[in-house]
Amino acid sequence: MNKSKISLKHLLRLRRSGVFRATLLVIVGTIISAWIIFAIEHGGNKGFSSFWDGVWWVLVTISTVGYGDVVPQTVAGRIVAVFMMLFGVALLSVITATVASFFVTQKLKEGKGLQEIKLKDHLLFCGWNAQSEEILNILAKQPKNYSGVVLINQLPEETVVELLTRFDRLHLKFVRGDFTKEIVLNRAGVNKAKTALIVPDESTPMVKKSDERTILATLSLKTLNPKIRVIAHVLERENVPHLTKAKADEIIISDAFTSHLMANHVVAPGIPQFLEQLLTEDGDTKLNQHPVPAKLVGQTYATLQQYVRDQNPQNILLGLGETRESFDLNNLLSSDYSYLDEFIMRKFQEAGRNVNEKRVRIQLAPAQNTILNKNHFYLILEKINNEKD
Repeated sequence: MNKSKISLKHLLRLRRSGVFRATLLVIVGTIISAWIIFAIEHGGNKGFSSFWDGVWWVLVTISTVGYGDVVPQTVAGRIVAVFMMLFGVALLSVITATVASFFVTQKLKEGKGLQEIKLKDHLLFCGWNAQSEEILNILAKQPKNYSGVVLINQLPEETVVELLTRFDRLHLKFVRGDFTKEIVLNRAGVNKAKTALIVPDESTPMVKKSDERTILATLSLKTLNPKIRVIAHVLERENVPHLTKAKADEIIISDAFTSHLMANHVVAPGIPQFLEQLLTEDGDTKLNQHPVPAKLVGQTYATLQQYVRDQNPQNILLGLGETRESFDLNNLLSSDYSYLDEFIMRKFQEAGRNVNEKRVRIQLAPAQNTILNKNHFYLILEKINNEKD
């Protein structure tokens, strides 16, 4: 039912387009003209032995090619030919102008962020602030597991053009509008998107940067595409429960580690500097992750350690990550939270399971006998070869 509605919608939109009207005019004009010239020339002119000879003559005439293999011989036929020549010149001008106008309009829409995105498995980048350009820089240097990046914000047009040019490697697209609105998200292809990043928005002075818009955007994204992975950045820690209820997959809190870094500058100098170097792009060592090789699935973590050493003795294995489907026990419990619900919750926690499990679970330095499975990936401090040939 939905597919038939979408098809009807596209047909109605196509019907109103100039290209459709020009094409329809060519088809109707060709059929009528071919029938007239065939009726006039048939019988006395061997070149018009069938209706399709008339169609061929009309198309050759209106396109101004003029092969001359089929020529009207009667006076009436030549009068029709004169009208067809004039009609062809006018029609060719209309078609050329219509097609050119169509492509110019599409280009203008693309520059203004008003076109519909036709990507699949792409990344939606909702909002814009001072850190956004650095995020694009990092994404551009890493291997891509998405088809492209779609920016959704309200930046000035000249800024957008500069970003599209500079980050063309990311297959960058732009959609102008409020990323909390469904019509804007649909234009960005949310139903086929793979991941969404939401940052506190500063792209327009008319809207104050706030977590409320991040929460609303998360709800909209998950409603339109329940499978999309949403990574949200919030300013205030107290808004984390709201984002959790909105089913955000990952939540990043502003200044979440500031207190730890400042305290360690005092009690454990070196740790903050180590973390800073670890998370920057500079240097010849970087933090990376790789999927566990298929041949090691079913083996132990100790086997993985030996595998990493064999690959490069300078690399350091830090631990394991596991990707799993998100699970929220609260969705299974009754709304009035009875004694039975409390008992289930307690038993679930005693079994070592979280009430709201995230999709990615990290184990630093797991036990040597930990069994590897197909959902595991390993974290590694990887030595980068910067030597030039």
